[in-house]
Amino acid sequence: MSARSLFAPFAGWLIRPEWADRVVAGAYDAKSPEQRRAIVETDPYNFLGVTRSREDTREDEDPSDEELLAQGAATLTRILDADAFAPTGRPTFYVYRLSHQDHSQTGLVGALDIDGLFDGRVLTHENVRPERAQLLGHHLEVVGAASSPIALTHRANPDLQLLLARASDSKPDVDHVVEGVRHRIWTLDDDDTTSAEVMLSDEIVYVTDGHHRSAAAIAGRDAHPGDPAFARTLAVLFPDKELRVEAFHRRSPSHGLDTAEALVAALESVGSVTALANADEAEPTERGVIGVYSGGRWWKLRLNHVDYPSALDSLDVERLRRDVIGNVMGIDELGEKSGVDYVPAPSGIDELVKRCDADRSVGFLVYPTDIADLMAVAEAGELMPPKSSYFAPKPRSGIILRVLGCGATSHLPPS
Repeated sequence: MSARSLFAPFAGWLIRPEWADRVVAGAYDAKSPEQRRAIVETDPYNFLGVTRSREDTREDEDPSDEELLAQGAATLTRILDADAFAPTGRPTFYVYRLSHQDHSQTGLVGALDIDGLFDGRVLTHENVRPERAQLLGHHLEVVGAASSPIALTHRANPDLQLLLARASDSKPDVDHVVEGVRHRIWTLDDDDTTSAEVMLSDEIVYVTDGHHRSAAAIAGRDAHPGDPAFARTLAVLFPDKELRVEAFHRRSPSHGLDTAEALVAALESVGSVTALANADEAEPTERGVIGVYSGGRWWKLRLNHVDYPSALDSLDVERLRRDVIGNVMGIDELGEKSGVDYVPAPSGIDELVKRCDADRSVGFLVYPTDIADLMAVAEAGELMPPKSSYFAPKPRSGIILRVLGCGATSHLPPS
């Protein structure tokens, strides 16, 4: 067990109100590469420009990884030179509340001990693609800051919840609405910071969103052994009872199953297939059912009943990966160039249809993974496929900044 506290305060930087509209990024996964590219090209201060990936570039650009990282560092330098962030000036924790319509969740932002990912204090549940994790690790070094917190959950701690409620009973330091979600942040005083750190000393926490960022943090630490800035990573911890989980739908290359007859015949090897009149009928309302779209037509696939020995094996996302995308479509979803794409439920079924029609891929609608299932898989030491759950609303990049003191922030003291 590490001697360091699981969650530690840090001297973060908060977005200034007058800059929030330009800097704070929308939900990355809910946008297509074309939409993200348009945002970056329209506003050079948007934080999406800091986290830009290869898929967000035009076909005629083809930048190297080094060029992409340099562009991200240049964008952060532009934002910092504009004085868009205000330094807190002291190590502290931050209360972060996200509100959307009738839903609200309140968490604690701090610096997570990366050793927790190895000693059992931080449990994961999703596979990652190594090449993506390595690029993100290099991104930390070149950009020199983190603003996309790893999202964590734990079994609700009443004492911590009471502390956060009391600390947030005042005017927030940040109060910004982006894409219909209200984001508020409060800075804890020294006494509450000390209390919160003690409350979390024996907690077991679960990664809900940010498995690639977790792997990147490990890569960054390994590249900077002994550097305290890289020994921790930016994270936010929410209680399990406040989280809302939605589905992450899939798109797969057709791999020769280009006609409705061929697709249905192949799918019947793993379940019963029913033709549907429209998309509304295809959205699953129970486990074991998958909506299928191809070439303007919808079907319902009810997977054959099987008694599975583990929490992972029985999940729809795992059965879809293994039995349908793997055995039926002949694609290894975990492969580096699988061609499998993900569309979060909040983006809408129309978005999935549009993308499928554009490249003649096959779409799959899945039933959302339950938070209890996620925690059970993590406790069993098993790993789900990437993008097995979509937590909404999501923390946004560009609201809070943890400085690492290297790359684009080499002139600044680390947080």
